[in-house]
Amino acid sequence: MKLQGKVAVVTGGAQGLGRGFAEGLLRKGAKVCICDINPATGNATLDIWNKQFGKDSSMFLRCDVTDHDQFEGVMKKVIEKFGGVDILVNNAGVNGEEPEKWRKTIHINMIGVIEGTMLAATYMDKTAGGRGGLVVNIASTAGLTPIFYAPVYSGSKYGVVGYTRSMAAGPRVLDTGLSYAVLCPAFTDTNLFNASQMAQSENKVENFNQVAKIVTNTGIQTVADVVNGFLQLVEADSNNGVVMAVSKQKGIQYINRQRRKPQENKL
Repeated sequence: MKLQGKVAVVTGGAQGLGRGFAEGLLRKGAKVCICDINPATGNATLDIWNKQFGKDSSMFLRCDVTDHDQFEGVMKKVIEKFGGVDILVNNAGVNGEEPEKWRKTIHINMIGVIEGTMLAATYMDKTAGGRGGLVVNIASTAGLTPIFYAPVYSGSKYGVVGYTRSMAAGPRVLDTGLSYAVLCPAFTDTNLFNASQMAQSENKVENFNQVAKIVTNTGIQTVADVVNGFLQLVEADSNNGVVMAVSKQKGIQYINRQRRKPQENKL
């Protein structure tokens, strides 16, 4: 997909990977709406981008991705401002295994992704008046291999991978003009990762030394490393059903290449 002039919505876009994805799209000439539950960080990010890319290139909207009405409101406001949506990046995510947190992990990581994907089907489907486009669901390499110390988080990310591949396999995909792809980053230097590591250390998680060894062996990549993979995935002529993993140790890997023909996927 050629990104110049395209319109993207990035959830969890105020910081971390979401902000990196959004900024990468802006640098390629796309218009971007970031939505996030943190308005202070979101508006601060928007102020920077207004100076860097111009006031008509980006917008921020507060949104809880598990709230259907809020999420749908984002799609409607973006279409009103920019004329349509071409790319939806379901990036918002959390990591919590504790009894009081694990349900929130499932709600945001899994239900939020499904909510966004269904809204894309409503507002981006060519047969329903949309422009077609691409849905990129952000999973994790924890959705490709079992993670003994974070089973809820891993399960939520396995769900994202399976759900997205199933959407991509739908018989009506070509008619709708929509493609569905999954990005699976490994350990990345973000606030979410650092907070997770600190929580495990402070709570003296069983086998923490083993966890630390896994992290060391895999390596911790930068946000820029993941953004490079993301842009490669989005800009590909054929990306429906693709599962891409990005890690410090192995770089960019295509885990699955279930793609439609390139000439049938150009926008």
